[in-house]
Amino acid sequence: MPTMIDQPISVAVAPDGEPRSFMWGPYEYEVVGVPQAFFRRRKWWREAGDLARIDQELWRVEASCDSAEFRLYDLLRRPDGGWALYVQWE
Repeated sequence: MPTMIDQPISVAVAPDGEPRSFMWGPYEYEVVGVPQAFFRRRKWWREAGDLARIDQELWRVEASCDSAEFRLYDLLRRPDGGWALYVQWE
């Protein structure tokens, strides 16, 4: 079941742009496996901003913190280049 988080995070990316790790609060999460990029259409009619950027880039990653069990997360790359932890999957 998904849990909406939508909090700013810092993300370390590989040269090809794939997320490798992210910091959520004081914890670092290491990405394992191959991250999957996908896009979703934002609710542009409800949000102010650049109408030229209707699609949002997301990455579904499997990650772990301090050798804990792996979980799925959706990371959102914002138009300004920042990142957010968008969804945590249970």
